[in-house]
Order: sequence, then C-alpha cells, then structure tokens
Amino acid sequence: PLCEQIGIQGVHHVAVIVGSLQRSMDFYVGLLGLPLNPDRPHDRLPYDGAWLMMGPEMSHLMELPNPDPTDLEFRPQHGGKDRHFCIGVRDLAPLVAALEREGIPYTASRSGRPAIFFRDPDCNTLEVVEGLEWRGEHDRNLTL
Repeated sequence: PLCEQIGIQGVHHVAVIVGSLQRSMDFYVGLLGLPLNPDRPHDRLPYDGAWLMMGPEMSHLMELPNPDPTDLEFRPQHGGKDRHFCIGVRDLAPLVAALEREGIPYTASRSGRPAIFFRDPDCNTLEVVEGLEWRGEHDRNLTL
C-alpha cells in the first residue's frame, strides 16, 4: 500500500485557527499546560501563531480569519459530531476537575469509553481520551 511505500510515521501536527493568539495561549498553555516548542519559530509565517507540544506531536495555533462558524448555535451540541482532534492522556480526572473549576462545559463520549469533548475559546473541539494502549498494538514504529 502507498502508506507503507511513503513510510507514514504518524501525525506531525494539527493546525487550529484562532481569533486571538493570546487568548488561545491562555487556554492551551495556561489551562491545559501544553509547552511551547521553541524550535518552531512563528516569525517565518505571514501571521501570528505558536507551535505547542502534545506529547511527541504538535498543535499549530494560527491567528487567521476563521471560515467556520464560531457561534455555538451553529455548531453541533456534542463535540463528537464536529471536526475535532484527539489527545490521549493517562488520567482524565485532573482535566475534568480543571474544566469544572473554570466553568468550561464538556460532554462525555457517547461510546462509553473514557473520553470527553470540549471547546476552546474559538469553538474548536478537542477530544481527550484516557489511554493510548492501542497505538502499541498497531504501530510497529512507535515505542511507548
């Protein structure tokens, strides 16, 4: 298959459009604690942005006009039915506690697995799931 011919190694980064880089940094760095990747300077692009580490992968925050509706009225109520990216964690409980403390709404995965969906300040949906054990079973290039 083509994926083997080209040697897919995994997700490099997920790009997220934000309206205010500072507001998003408060959310992603301040609340979630994602570290900034200093090796990816933002000044090489014609817009403000930041590269944040999510384990071995990255999220690229891009301050650009958003073509998607940012009003919750025009987005699916449950984030699992909207475009989203998913982060695997070892323990979901501290995140749930932080979201509740900050008054950030979330919904549980409807599949019954330990996962939640919530939105950033720009209505981008994040899914966070407890456990990535499946990666080791299916990805012979990944070392956990």
